[in-house]
Amino acid sequence: MKKLKYIILLAGLVACSDLEEVVYSEISPSNYYQNEEEAQVAVTSIYNSFNRFISLYDFGLSSLAVVPSPKIQSKVSWRRKWANYTTDATDAISLPRVWNPFYRGIFRSNVVISELEGREFISEEETARKEIIAEAKFLRSWSFFNLVQLFGAVPMPLKPAITAEEAQLPRTPIAEVYQQIILDLQEAEMDLPSDKRGATQIGRPIQATAKFLLAKVYLTMAGFPLQDANAMALAKTKIQEVIDLEDTPQGYKLLESYADAIWVENNDERIFAIQQTQSATRQGTAFGHVWGSRNRILTSPGLGQRHGGFTMDFYNSFDATDTRRDVTMAYSYVDRDGITRTYGDGFYPEREGIYQNKYVDLDQNAVDGDPDMIVYRYSDALLMAAEIENSLNGPTAIAYGYLNRVRSRALATDAPDGMTQEEFAEYVYEERYKELSFEFQEIYDIRRLGKVEEVLSQHPENITWSPTNTAYSPNFNLWPIPVSEINNNPEILENNPGW
Repeated sequence: MKKLKYIILLAGLVACSDLEEVVYSEISPSNYYQNEEEAQVAVTSIYNSFNRFISLYDFGLSSLAVVPSPKIQSKVSWRRKWANYTTDATDAISLPRVWNPFYRGIFRSNVVISELEGREFISEEETARKEIIAEAKFLRSWSFFNLVQLFGAVPMPLKPAITAEEAQLPRTPIAEVYQQIILDLQEAEMDLPSDKRGATQIGRPIQATAKFLLAKVYLTMAGFPLQDANAMALAKTKIQEVIDLEDTPQGYKLLESYADAIWVENNDERIFAIQQTQSATRQGTAFGHVWGSRNRILTSPGLGQRHGGFTMDFYNSFDATDTRRDVTMAYSYVDRDGITRTYGDGFYPEREGIYQNKYVDLDQNAVDGDPDMIVYRYSDALLMAAEIENSLNGPTAIAYGYLNRVRSRALATDAPDGMTQEEFAEYVYEERYKELSFEFQEIYDIRRLGKVEEVLSQHPENITWSPTNTAYSPNFNLWPIPVSEINNNPEILENNPGW
């Protein structure tokens, strides 16, 4: 069989190994991956799967993960379908921009793992080789984790596909996908660097990143659909390991300022983020334009598409002193003409919602924004710890302590004393919206906590704005697999029920 020639784009240290892309240089495995420098180029290609404009975040996960939140409204017809569950498997705007980037990242991870596991570098680069393999396993596990939560049983390729037939795999049961995620993360945790990365590798995972993601995986397994009885205790162990490393070179910490936690890139609270930049072509994000405020970006009067925003009820749910409110939402802003625009003033109509304020780049063009896409922060770890403690032991002082650290940092009042276990759990659920909205956790929390039916009954795009009044179906606990994948892969025999 003819050897596959992986496709590498060397310019700008961005590598591509996607069979659908232009071949810039044909470099076979036999003469590449020979040293740390070449391996670093290859691992960069994995990240490139997730940070292209008009892709995973601006058009993909913002629809599938954020818009279903009951705190969000959207006047855009193809966006609101994800809120009222009137979308379908033929969607060509958002579905492929989630499915394809994650599988592209998995394919590239498999290439890196496959090539490096069978090699040895010179002695001083051997540690780097193992770290890069661990990083590829982390990124593969993170990709599968997103896919299994969104789509349920999914194909699970674990080696590079040489032919089209090898790429056509059946769906792997949900529990088996989770076991592979856990295995990848356990191996990543052993070989990733223990200390935070230096300036040339800033933002890339370390051992504590893998510990955190393992804790989140276990917490998710404890909820729907698996309801694994042993998972919550495992989540407690791993999240405690993350907390034990707080404010050390091996860990993360809660910044004093919520604004800094959101707007300062690569700060000590960021556990993981997808890096964006204007300095390299196609490596920025369109997010600040697609979800941006009207006429706010300085480079052009046509920027700011306002695909949606937050509800007034959500804005009013914050304490007046809570700094998260105005970092998360732009209730008022100064536009490029120097005019202050305020929600509901005519220029800034109520139907569009209160614009997000976390990802703003005033000097971006349409698709080259700089703000990194936040994936995980240390405040999430503290809220997870509060939820886990309450689940295992009730609303103890320990659970309250974790919760109130997050609220106190935001200058919000402490959570009310005397809550029952159920009330505390609901309080933490709502707190996660206040702390983490537009950080792409929404649908995952809704599903693992069994709240899809509840949220659908509350969502303004189902009951308020041009209401569809969609009736709940258990099928809504998973999104449809793209019909293009069903048509092209004969091993996938049917879509998720109801889609």
